[in-house]
Parts: sequence; structure tokens; C-alpha cells
Amino acid sequence: MKFRSIVLLLCIIPALLFAQGAPEQAIQERDYYQAVDANGRTLKLQEKPSKVLIAGKAGNMPANALFLFPEVTTMELTIPKTDQGLGDFFSFIRPSLDDNPRISQNASVEEIASYQSDLVLTKATHFESIARKLDQLGVANFTMNLESYEDWKREIVELGKLLQNNSRAQEILNLYEERLNPIKQTAASIKAQDKKRVLLLQANTTENTYSYKIAPDTWMQTWMVETIGAEAVWKGSNKAANGWSTVSFEQIAAWDPDIIIVVSYRTPTDQYIEAIYASEIWSSLRAVKTKQVKASPYDMMNYIQPVASWILGLQWMASEVYPERFPDLDMREEVASFYLDFYNLTDEDKLGIMVDRYSKSVAINLR
Repeated sequence: MKFRSIVLLLCIIPALLFAQGAPEQAIQERDYYQAVDANGRTLKLQEKPSKVLIAGKAGNMPANALFLFPEVTTMELTIPKTDQGLGDFFSFIRPSLDDNPRISQNASVEEIASYQSDLVLTKATHFESIARKLDQLGVANFTMNLESYEDWKREIVELGKLLQNNSRAQEILNLYEERLNPIKQTAASIKAQDKKRVLLLQANTTENTYSYKIAPDTWMQTWMVETIGAEAVWKGSNKAANGWSTVSFEQIAAWDPDIIIVVSYRTPTDQYIEAIYASEIWSSLRAVKTKQVKASPYDMMNYIQPVASWILGLQWMASEVYPERFPDLDMREEVASFYLDFYNLTDEDKLGIMVDRYSKSVAINLR
């Protein structure tokens, strides 16, 4: 009997120790700053990152996401050039960023590592050229894709985990949903025969020659047009492997859309709108005849792209394509509240600057 009792006791003790150790281990795990990046890698940091570097091209996208969190205000930041040609939003709201030179978008991995940052953020497209090599050097890094709303939802949550600020991550998603849901609800009520046929074009100029491109089916620009309840007339026509594809005027004429939205990411859009209306060739198009060629909105970044302000682009697009369905949507108010709610920009003068930039960007649409 004594032998059986001893055996039983020996079995119970490890179980008790394991049961006690499990919560201890859980507590220790919560002490880590841990998240899964866009390439499926789990990053675990011992401390909250206070020295952060954003590396590579398209650095404005992870910067957009990072600046949504209050932790950024106390971080020592190194970022690449984020001015697409319309202004640098990040130094606008944090002027101290201009006190030191920006890191080159083409900086080598060795140069990036030399900053000895707690964390390097980069686009998922730079996994092979930057992230994997930083792994080999033992530099903590985290990739973000941010090319679609699904990416934004997933990666904002993961960034919140990495900063141990899940509540702010959820607040950000709620702010998006508050603006997005009314548009989705209205779009769902639009019958197929009432859908506007929309063509979204990225405009470029080379040696005084204008050219126009269409977005891939899977990109956010296409999703935005469909989300407001319109038909993206170019869908299925972009045969490029990954990127915008040049489209001929003959194809544009064949589509003959109800509305044309012109996007320019590095220069004001007015020149393209004026050229289209002045062209005899374009004059035969339905959208030209009805004055439905629209300049897309921007302030320091164009809203029709997968940066944080894409939601403003979606709201603007809905109100332009279906004005009768969104009569109370005041875009000046929406721009001001966006920067207040998403970026905690409370400076009235700076808010006014952003609202005025938006207004000027679309002023040509009212002529």
C-alpha cells in the first residue's frame, strides 16, 4: 500500500508542477513583443521597439501604418524619402524628422544594419533583398504588405501585437469600418442595371506625350471601384504580371465608360484633365461629353492607393459616382476628422492645410 501511495505521489507532483508552470509560461510569453509578419515569420522582441528604421522603396506604406499608433511619438525614427511628389506628410506632422538625413530607399543591407535599430520595417516585396539578409545579420525586422484592405486589417492587428497595443489596433479597424460600412450598405442596394461604368486611369507624361494605365484586377484601386457599387470596366484586361498596364485610346473608346477617374501619384492631375477635354479624339467619349472626367483627390498623398487615407479615396469616389446616394457626405469634414481620428493631428492650422490641399486637388471637377 505504501509503495502504491508513493508511486501515486510521484505521478501527481510533476502534474502539479506542470500545471503551475503553464500559467507562468503564459505570463512570460505575454512579456514578449510578438507578431507574425506579411511573410509568415514570427518576430519576438524582448522589449518594445524604441529605435525603428523603415527601409526600402514604398516606405510610406509601413510608415503610414506605424504612425497610426501613439508609440511612434516617442520612437527614434529613421525613414527613407516618403515624398511622392506632393509633399512629405510624416515630416509635416513631425518636423524633427528633417533634422537628420533620410536613409536612401536603395540603402544596402549593411548600411541598414549599421543603424543598430531595435526594429526594421519594410515592404513584403523586399523580403529577399532586405528581410532575409537582415535575418542573417541578426537584425530584427518585420515585413508588411498593405496592398489591400484585407492586408490592412490583418497587419494592423499584428503591428498592434508587436507594440502590445491591441486596443489601438482595434480602434483603428473600427474607425475604418465606421466609414466603410455605410458605403457597402448603399452599394449593396444598387441594382446591376443601375451600376455606373467606371474607368480608373493612372496618367503619366513623357516628353509632352500623355499615356494612361490600368490597375491589376486584384489591386486596391479595382476593389475601391467595385466596393462603391460601380463596374470596373477594365477588369480582366490587365495582362501585366504585377503592376499597371498601358492601355490604348482605342481600348478606352471601346469601353466608353460613364465616368473616368484620372490618378496621378507624383504631380497634380489638372494637366491631364485639361488635355482630355481639349482633345478632339477624346471628345467623342460619353464621359467627356457629360463632363464626367474626374481628377482624383490628394493632399500630400493621393487617396486612390493603398496608404492609410485610402478610405478618404473610397468616400470621395462614392460621392462622385453616386452623388444622389450620398448627399450628406461632406469631404472637407471627412478629411479633417480622418487626420484627427487616425493620426491624432490636433493642430487646427495643419488640419486646415490638409483640407485646403484636398479642395484644390479636386477643384477642377467643379468647373
